[in-house]
Amino acid sequence: MKKRGKILRDPRSGPGLVMIEGRQCWFSMDATWKSEVPPVPGLDVEVKFDQSGQILAITALSDVELTQKPSPRSVASATAAGAKILRKIAAKCGLPNFPRR
Repeated sequence: MKKRGKILRDPRSGPGLVMIEGRQCWFSMDATWKSEVPPVPGLDVEVKFDQSGQILAITALSDVELTQKPSPRSVASATAAGAKILRKIAAKCGLPNFPRR
């Protein structure tokens, strides 16, 4: 499975950090980085996962790949993930009781 993400922390000075659909994942330069372009914070990447959700490979996205529209499946999964987070927050905090008019 492949997903898009963004580099948050450079792995050359310790463990790298990538944000994928609101989730932060650690990675190492030696094990998973597969591009000639060095990973720098803010770089858009494609992350390949195995069946158990472990990162197999991270590659930098080219300008052409960035202009391509994300697949409807990834948009739907991101929307579902966002709704799930909002439901958890609402359940934890409760919804305010607004007076009716």
